Amino acid sequence: MNFYSPIFFLFLLGLIPIILMYLLKKQHKDIEISSNFLWKKTLRDIEANKPWQKLRKNLLLLLQILAFIFIVFTLTQPYIISDILSGGSLIIVLDSSASMQSTDVDYENRFHKAKADIRQAINSLKPQTEVTLISMDKSPKIIVSNSSDKSLLKRKLDSIKVSDNSENLKDTVSLVKAITKDIENYQVIFYTDKNIENSISNMIVKNINGKGDNLAIENLSYTYSDDNITVLTRIKNYSQNHYSSDIVLYSDGEIHDVKEIDLSPDESKNIYWYDVPYADILKAEIDLEDSLTLDNYRYAVVNKQKENKVLLVSKGNVFLQKAIDIQQNIELYRANEADEDISGFDLYVYDGLLPKELPKDGNLLMFNPPTNSLVKINSLSRSGELKVREDELFANISLDFTIRETKVFDTPSWGVSVLLSNDKPIILKGEVKNQKIVAVGFDINDTDLPLKIDFPIFIQNVLSYTLNLNNHKSNSVLAGESIKIDPLPKSQEVYITNPQEIKSLLAPPFPLAPYTDINSIGIYTIEEKYEDGSNKNYFAVNLNTSKESNTFYDIPEDNEELSKEQNRVTSGRNMKNIFIWLALAALAIEWVVYNRGY
Repeated sequence: MNFYSPIFFLFLLGLIPIILMYLLKKQHKDIEISSNFLWKKTLRDIEANKPWQKLRKNLLLLLQILAFIFIVFTLTQPYIISDILSGGSLIIVLDSSASMQSTDVDYENRFHKAKADIRQAINSLKPQTEVTLISMDKSPKIIVSNSSDKSLLKRKLDSIKVSDNSENLKDTVSLVKAITKDIENYQVIFYTDKNIENSISNMIVKNINGKGDNLAIENLSYTYSDDNITVLTRIKNYSQNHYSSDIVLYSDGEIHDVKEIDLSPDESKNIYWYDVPYADILKAEIDLEDSLTLDNYRYAVVNKQKENKVLLVSKGNVFLQKAIDIQQNIELYRANEADEDISGFDLYVYDGLLPKELPKDGNLLMFNPPTNSLVKINSLSRSGELKVREDELFANISLDFTIRETKVFDTPSWGVSVLLSNDKPIILKGEVKNQKIVAVGFDINDTDLPLKIDFPIFIQNVLSYTLNLNNHKSNSVLAGESIKIDPLPKSQEVYITNPQEIKSLLAPPFPLAPYTDINSIGIYTIEEKYEDGSNKNYFAVNLNTSKESNTFYDIPEDNEELSKEQNRVTSGRNMKNIFIWLALAALAIEWVVYNRGY
């Protein structure tokens, strides 16, 4: 046993007064009596109080000495050797990702077991040990930095919640390396259920793993024609045992069908559901209790592609018309003049023409625009080296085309330059409030681009951007990711409701930043409100099963023992509370003995 404050052993000198009280004789008055037969107890007291005599056995004295010694030991803060830390700085990393919700341990789940182990480690720390507490899910977060306040550390530990997100080991390891870069004496303890490599010196990986059995729905997708849907679900058995289970398919919250599936260890199977009536929301669920319930269900949002109304205002650009017509779900209208009284379109395409007042209820695509209040024309260029910035408008497109003449823009505050000629912008894109705008400085007929195979690809990229074809209306995301929400240009307010039915305002202001508060599995509702009505859309959030569902793995015994030996360090497990209870017990016994006259 060792002691944090051995100087308090000096208090053992206090035993001397206690013993002296039993050695010194009390002063009594002599009185003559007729007989001492009934005074034997008094005679014993007289013998006991003779000064400086040899101490006789006295239970009260022994109990008082024991109580005093226990109190002194409490002051010295005794500890016994354990395998956590011998001082310096301690970095504790707590995995709070989805798989830590597995229930295959003797606690509520792995996460609570890890927190209990960390709390015990905090209680065992030497005084002045500085602790940094980090949580890890989609990104690492420093909860406490360099604190030796055990009460604060335990409060902050209790504040950490387990999430539905997947872990981010790479960023977490990088953060720990950055923290320990300039520290000489440190120890890192990583509480996780992942089988990670020890890439940091002085690091111990505390594997919180109960080897639980788990089945997971890895995919839920669909195809539709007319009013029927064909649904695909893929199930995988991550356990070491054979399992049979029912799979339930829900359509807008109602049970559509139930099927049975048998899976051998580490086997995957696909299940098809045919002639499913059209629904907005699909849900598949495994009717089985296993160690991780988060991947027992999966959601999908069915979004029929609506007809996008596009107005092309041109003097007869056949190339542009044909390239737009390629896109499915577009209802194309054509006009020869830029009428100011036109409205009700999702996208306005102006080819060399612009009205005096630009429409506000749809997105804008302008080719070779005349002078206007939206985009300032700086100059005219007839030659130059083309340079493209990495952008979705030029995905899968080469710059092998020539331009006879183009207008050069000033980059506005609301936009970014996409294509440059002699380092000056000739294609811009951006958003004014929630209206998307693409401005192209040249006339397509003044280039050889329409003769290239890249031309229809470029137009499809522009349509995908301006009509939001690849965003939340057709996508599902994984917990912890972000999503770009593109409201209609006429939207005045945008709200989002999460799976816990908590509704929050996203806009105004416009434009919207990517939505990142996606930490729960389920269906999210996006509601757009405008003058003449409102509109609702949905997107589904599911578990990243590739990272979180494999809750069973073995650490080879040789590697496990080697890891323990290489990472074994020492610290003190504080014994103060034990000696406090021993002192109280000794005092309680003394009180009982005294009252009973022993």
